[in-house]
Amino acid sequence: MRIKILSATKQGVLFLVLLAAIGTAADWLRAPKLPVQAASAPLALLSGEKTTLAQASAGRTAAVYVWGSWCGICRHTSPAIQKLHENGIPVYSIALRSGSDDEVRQYLHKNGYTFPAANDERGALSQQWGIKVTPTIILLKNGKVLHTTTGLAGYWTLRARIALADALG
Repeated sequence: MRIKILSATKQGVLFLVLLAAIGTAADWLRAPKLPVQAASAPLALLSGEKTTLAQASAGRTAAVYVWGSWCGICRHTSPAIQKLHENGIPVYSIALRSGSDDEVRQYLHKNGYTFPAANDERGALSQQWGIKVTPTIILLKNGKVLHTTTGLAGYWTLRARIALADALG
């Protein structure tokens, strides 16, 4: 009986290691390539405010969340991003090809999302940044990209990555 439990545990650990390796490889292959000037370029938010990624991430890790109102996976990731925002993590989102400014505002309001958002209505910014998939989450500190991830992401996974980025960055 003990041997069966040990064998099952080993298989479970191997499965988790394999899953982590596949996820890391997928993130590496789909990672955006932000141009050097991206950190200092103005980012116009729907609220009318302007910021830069360097300002947004000065002294601490900030998350940039690229999403689409049409993206099924984003519907599952956006609540985690909202929770990060509510818990004091600097979050800036970019709505990719999700309609006009008013349509994006309505979508955010309808879903109870209060995180700051910019609208990339035609996809020009996302194309310039090399965004290949939504959702994409970019973690920056002092304007430098520390980590990127794509696809489904939960609150605690993101929170752990942010804590690691804060500790190492």
